[in-house]
Amino acid sequence: MKIKICALPLSLLAMLAQPAAAGQVVVGFEDISVDWELISGYGGVSGWENFGRLSTGNSQALGSNLVHAREGSLHFDAAPVVFDGLYINYWVANGIVSPFSLLYQGAVVHSVLIDSDAQPSDSMYWLASGYSGLVDEIRFNYASSDGFIVDNLTYTTLTPVPEPATYVQFAAGLGLLGGLAWRRGAAQRVGKV
Repeated sequence: MKIKICALPLSLLAMLAQPAAAGQVVVGFEDISVDWELISGYGGVSGWENFGRLSTGNSQALGSNLVHAREGSLHFDAAPVVFDGLYINYWVANGIVSPFSLLYQGAVVHSVLIDSDAQPSDSMYWLASGYSGLVDEIRFNYASSDGFIVDNLTYTTLTPVPEPATYVQFAAGLGLLGGLAWRRGAAQRVGKV
């Protein structure tokens, strides 16, 4: 009894069984040394040039740098992503405010609400997005004439990246398929003689 093995579907199945690599990105601004050096695409995010400015040596920064902004939108270059949150200090004292909204394909899918009177006034704090769905834009809302500061903007990419082992498995599957084809051809040549 002969058992036929179809290597190509098996190798494709093995490739699909590999987990997609998702990566968390933390945009911390530490590799920038000069004010106004933020450019579109920095940290995988576009829109910096219209959003705010880099502030170096700020005492509230988690490292040396942070961004001081008033309002605007940032777009994720690897969209869609899951936006995890950021460190923020939002200088406005008038009760419940929405420092940012998350959008997907032009529609607001989630807005973050904070009690501005209860937030720390002299230090940055982690503000989680509270939303695990897909987004492609984050829109910061006007805070006050002083604006707000942001550091360690964090998001998770979902773009599948094949693991190196996947390529090895795929190559092995193609090799097996080639070997089977060669063996079948050799058997047919022997049968015709």
